[in-house]
Amino acid sequence: MLRITVLGSGSRGNAILIDGTDGAVLVDAGFGPRSLARRLKAVGRRPEEISALLLTHEHTDHASGAGVACTRWGWPMYGSAGTIEALGVASATDVSLRAGRTFTDDGPTSISGFLVETTSVPHDARDCRALVFTDIRSGARAGVAMDVGRVPEALPVSFERLDLIVVESNHDEQMLARGPYPWSLKQRISGGLGHLSNGAAAGFVSACAHRGLRGVLLTHLSETNNLPALAIERTRDALRRAGWSRDALSAASQHLPLPPMTSTGEAAWLVRASQLSLGF
Repeated sequence: MLRITVLGSGSRGNAILIDGTDGAVLVDAGFGPRSLARRLKAVGRRPEEISALLLTHEHTDHASGAGVACTRWGWPMYGSAGTIEALGVASATDVSLRAGRTFTDDGPTSISGFLVETTSVPHDARDCRALVFTDIRSGARAGVAMDVGRVPEALPVSFERLDLIVVESNHDEQMLARGPYPWSLKQRISGGLGHLSNGAAAGFVSACAHRGLRGVLLTHLSETNNLPALAIERTRDALRRAGWSRDALSAASQHLPLPPMTSTGEAAWLVRASQLSLGF
């Protein structure tokens, strides 16, 4: 079984726990180690159970806690060569050079019971990657696409026949246009190197929909320019038109972890929200 738990997602931090048959990895560490540990505890997990950190890119809301977390818990850090270079691993004081490992670009990278394949996606980072995980023992597959300015041709191809899809649905187009952000920031967000809108995310997911798709998790929702109900409605409508009739569709929160979703499309357990404190 493959299981995905979004520990938190938004402009102030992102982290996604992926469990497979033989191991567990974390995608992004945009929270400090104390917050990461609390979020993991809320879903009944410990940092020591994680065997590697995989980074989509170097921006602070995805990587600010990476160095300290890798040092504290002994996680190896994986990323594209551009991401590792941008983080300055060779000269950083909080993580050793040995902690930085690059994805294999001519085939999958074997990490903790997964085969991990990456696709470069447009974003204003050095080399942002979408990730596809195949659980080696069970064959279950999941894709994670965060911070995608636009959907490149290679991305729907790499996301074919997945059991679970995690994709950003950052902003409602009208809310962004009418909202308080300055024009330059609106252009950055909606441009080809920014973030996917609800409509773009819905179109992408519907293009990847198939009978075996078990669940969809929407991430990186703007707290200013989006609402979970809007993101879910837009994607659900697109999936219904594509013939996908399941109800395993959720939108992540910045503040609380989501209940884990499994490759059967079901929530594995309830998040213990009472354990989360204002210390986040």
